[in-house]
Amino acid sequence: MNFVQIIIIAVIAVAATLVIRQINPEISMLVGIGSGVLVLILVLDELYEVVYAFYNIAEISGVNKSLFSTILKIIGIGYLAEFGNGICVDANAKSLGDKLLLAGKVVILVTALPIIMQLIQTIMELAP
Repeated sequence: MNFVQIIIIAVIAVAATLVIRQINPEISMLVGIGSGVLVLILVLDELYEVVYAFYNIAEISGVNKSLFSTILKIIGIGYLAEFGNGICVDANAKSLGDKLLLAGKVVILVTALPIIMQLIQTIMELAP
């Protein structure tokens, strides 16, 4: 999918949301969420290419694939937290969106702990 097409879909969705918001705010929110999900679905093919490239890099470099898998999970958690925050902000629940971002950061930290521990262990082994 061409990025210009995604932008056009997003602009049409925003216009539709603004028009519908005046008539029925609840449906307007659903249109906004649905269009966001549609854009996300349209990007999935490109996302697959990125994930595939990461696994190829891991294979070529000889680095443990679980390390790349963890990094991809961290990136995914960040994107999902941001997407969820956007939905909360659109629904006039900014406070909940902020909590969602905080939860995403905590989950990222917990997910990254094995990498951090391995890094610290490697540094300790290199130190005299």
